[in-house]
Amino acid sequence: MLALLSRNRVAQASILFPNGTLPNLVVFVVDDMDFASMNANGCPVPGLTPNMDRLASEGVIFEQGHVPNAVCQPSRQSMMTGLHPHRNGSLGFEPVPPGVPNLSELLMGHGYYTASFNKGRDYAAFKWSEFLDGYGASGFGHDPGMFVASAKKAILKAKSEGKPFFLNIATSDPHRPFPESADEEKVLQEMKKKWPKAAAAGEVYFPPCERICTPDQAWVPPYLPDLPEVREELSQYYNAVHRADETLGGILDLLKAIGVAENTIVIFFSDNGASFAPSKQNCYPYSTQATLIVRWPGMVKPGGRDSIHMVSTMDIMPTILEQAGIPLPDKLDGRSLLPVLQGKPQTDRDHVFTTQNYYKPGFQVFPMRAVHTREFTYIFNAWSDGKQRFQGECMSGLTFAAMEKAAKTDAKVAERVKHITYREAEELYDLKSDPWCLQNLVADPGHAAIKAKMKRIMETEMRKTDDPLLPRFLGKEELPAAWLAAKPGADSSD
Repeated sequence: MLALLSRNRVAQASILFPNGTLPNLVVFVVDDMDFASMNANGCPVPGLTPNMDRLASEGVIFEQGHVPNAVCQPSRQSMMTGLHPHRNGSLGFEPVPPGVPNLSELLMGHGYYTASFNKGRDYAAFKWSEFLDGYGASGFGHDPGMFVASAKKAILKAKSEGKPFFLNIATSDPHRPFPESADEEKVLQEMKKKWPKAAAAGEVYFPPCERICTPDQAWVPPYLPDLPEVREELSQYYNAVHRADETLGGILDLLKAIGVAENTIVIFFSDNGASFAPSKQNCYPYSTQATLIVRWPGMVKPGGRDSIHMVSTMDIMPTILEQAGIPLPDKLDGRSLLPVLQGKPQTDRDHVFTTQNYYKPGFQVFPMRAVHTREFTYIFNAWSDGKQRFQGECMSGLTFAAMEKAAKTDAKVAERVKHITYREAEELYDLKSDPWCLQNLVADPGHAAIKAKMKRIMETEMRKTDDPLLPRFLGKEELPAAWLAAKPGADSSD
């Protein structure tokens, strides 16, 4: 069991706003959105993310920010605990075990009012002053108005109790099913059968979504082929991105209307890359690049872009605790970003270590490890043997099916489908010349020294974090037996 608080790591004095109060905190998380989907990050779809862009103009974007794992529940639980999934006890779709120090409970213990809205499964392991899981018949996860109403209620409650607040706001957009897709209609009909009373009362729905993007306008990221079905599904995805942006805009407007914007820190990120193969559920740079934005009035210079420091969303927990003067847990993989946010350089920020384990034990067990620097990415695919086929939610919908169809007559697409499906045990990419990781250099003699260096970094990270995959990486053992054995009741439900 992890120790609750460190006796040796003494927190600094809290960083107060000019009025002498502790900062309020809003952590806003979007679901399955890649870094390149923001207009401010170069996405050419017009008018797609005005509110995300507004937040970025008022804060700083970490261009080298990553999540530790490209699946929602382990990604979010790592943010809450400051620990890699294999260190906090939740490697896939499992709750963090009781007793692990986490952001909400530590803030509550020091006077904060905490509230979590939506994606309940990912946050239910932690205590909150107020908790709405957002599932069921409400349509909550996609409705900007419902988020704003719930946030307003929580803020007023905190004010009535004389407490600073921490709001965890987790929109389900742009997660599948995408707006106006066949999958959305299928899910809607399943919801109506599951909750007939709610359906009769008109409570089961996906809210309207503005068509901000047509297939012709859709930007196709280079890791996907430009096919009609791909464009159609990408347009649906971008429309969901825009609805997530509207939810963020509503929250930002609410903070201003209630008069708390100037003493509220807003942190924004995506829990993983877009749900297209091979982004989500993988370890490529675009799988884990987090679109991390921090707006901190009076601390962070507006309009900043940090392209130097390699940071992780695991750094959010210690950063928030340190600003509040709260002692840090003994065991952490993240570390405070306060020096960087104060405009100072921070050493040992030259790489990040990311992971993928399984969906559930015995189901979709595709463990991977990656080390990313600003120049290179090295990936270890512990599952790849040339026979096992990769499977995952990122291969559902129109896109991968269209790729498989095109592969029958297009050799280039066929090669891409083969790579996504089977991989190779090791991958190495030069991000300067190949940012979308299309040319594996692992067997290139000219990159042997780089490969050896990246493997040394990975081994160091695996040893430092007690990674159970280390013996496999060293070629001494097969995959951990506990990962391969399905538990009673394990299935593919999300």
